[in-house]
Amino acid sequence: MGDGVYNDMKVCFATYDLPHIGGGTIFLERLLPILQMAGIEPEVHAMGRGGKPGLHCTFLKEQGIPVRWTPLLMHVPYAVRSLLRLLEEGQPDIYVPFFVLPAYYAAGYARRAGIPTVGTMLSDEPYFSGIVDEFVNGDPNFRLSAITPCSTFLESQASSAAAAPGVIVRRIACGVPIPARTAEPAGPVFRLVYTGRLVEEAKRISDVVRALCAAAQNIPNLEAWMTGDGDARPAVEAIIREKGLGARVRLLGRVDSVYDVLAQCHGLVLLSDYEGLPTSVLEAMATGVVPICLDTRSGVREAIEHGVNGLIVKDRGVDFLAAVRGLQSDPAKWQQLSLAARETALKRYSVEETARQWVDLLEHLFVRKPARAGFPAFGTLRLPPPNPKFGTYGASLPWRKRTEDYIKTVPPLYRMARAAVAVRRKMKSQAGRLF
Repeated sequence: MGDGVYNDMKVCFATYDLPHIGGGTIFLERLLPILQMAGIEPEVHAMGRGGKPGLHCTFLKEQGIPVRWTPLLMHVPYAVRSLLRLLEEGQPDIYVPFFVLPAYYAAGYARRAGIPTVGTMLSDEPYFSGIVDEFVNGDPNFRLSAITPCSTFLESQASSAAAAPGVIVRRIACGVPIPARTAEPAGPVFRLVYTGRLVEEAKRISDVVRALCAAAQNIPNLEAWMTGDGDARPAVEAIIREKGLGARVRLLGRVDSVYDVLAQCHGLVLLSDYEGLPTSVLEAMATGVVPICLDTRSGVREAIEHGVNGLIVKDRGVDFLAAVRGLQSDPAKWQQLSLAARETALKRYSVEETARQWVDLLEHLFVRKPARAGFPAFGTLRLPPPNPKFGTYGASLPWRKRTEDYIKTVPPLYRMARAAVAVRRKMKSQAGRLF
């Protein structure tokens, strides 16, 4: 993969540049440098807040990945135009909208210009079901060239929809690095860990922290760590305070290296309502940390064989506590599951293996790509009607919000508006001090 045989192939990936990043964003940070080493020229088209690139884009630039940045816009037509401008500047050979909805609409115009497009299915949620509805089985003008579901379950959903339109379906997981340092058998303390976003939707983070507190209260010599950040962080902190378990259930927040944390733990807890193929589970397995997961229809049973390389529980209460107690009390069983979990990750889910699968797909599309003269600029956009599965992006915005988005699309106006807001706040502050 490092022979540089594809160095005439430029691939642009769309992403969000936001403070709370998930497994898909982390995978992109790991994938793109490997594609670059393979001779592919990756470029990132990012949408973010704050008027300038954030941590995600900064990290990618430090890895030598070119980044084009544009403000995050919630009015879909304005967002699509911004991404079309980036496409005009970037001139890719292949376009990957990844999980950015406006980029899927931009991809429709890209494909009509002769540029193959690749979508993703990263989770078993309505949003990605909507991606299949609109861009695999919907308007042919916006149909993808290929889509990459991350699990067998999502692959079956995409394949049934893609059969007629002829969209290529390739199952590719979000692979993880396999660290040299691994978890060791528990000493005086058996430690559980949650790694991921602190959000209620899907992750059910309040229920997770309550389950961890219950384990710490009922099982001797057990403690729990939680890493990550998100909108529900205040709720997590409040529950830990309420239970009086701050010494045994610790919220670590953002960490520089999740693998350094995992190597000090023994069981990974994931009790989500739904997932794709969870990055946190694969990272834990790669480190030899035994996953303890609530059953979901996508991903969990694909990676975990109950009692062989992890544990699948029926609830967040009694069955979860029984599984944790049984694992803690049987060091030999923990060792068996730990070794099997790492072996599973090594054989099936390494980032190098999934990068190879991406290279194979991109090479296939690159060979089939028709010749093109260049990427045209589009005047009037004709987009499909909104899909309610896309939530905020699927709704019509009030005129005030559309005006705010329009200002963001015109950099001088955006800077003037931000300056005017800053002056107004300063004047109000000074007036408050006078009176």
